[in-house]
Amino acid sequence: MTESRTSKLPEVISIATAQGTSVIRAYREHLGYSLDELAAACGLTVDEIRCLEEGHRFEKGYRDRIARALSLPVGTFDVVPDTQDAELVCDRRAP
Repeated sequence: MTESRTSKLPEVISIATAQGTSVIRAYREHLGYSLDELAAACGLTVDEIRCLEEGHRFEKGYRDRIARALSLPVGTFDVVPDTQDAELVCDRRAP
């Protein structure tokens, strides 16, 4: 994340991301959502959200759905550096 983008984040989110937490997870935890609650609110699976939080990239619509569910502006999660193609590397199965 660039310095200008980081400086626009709320301080608690900037601190969490500086410590290695993904911006999606930082917002989710800061706003008090569990993975299950966020999945229910945005219509994604827990595994899809987990993959996004690990830095894997799905289509933009997934990140926008999470932003809307967290009452954040659409596009909040557009700048996510060093992501991998989620469809290729994130084939998780629930234990």
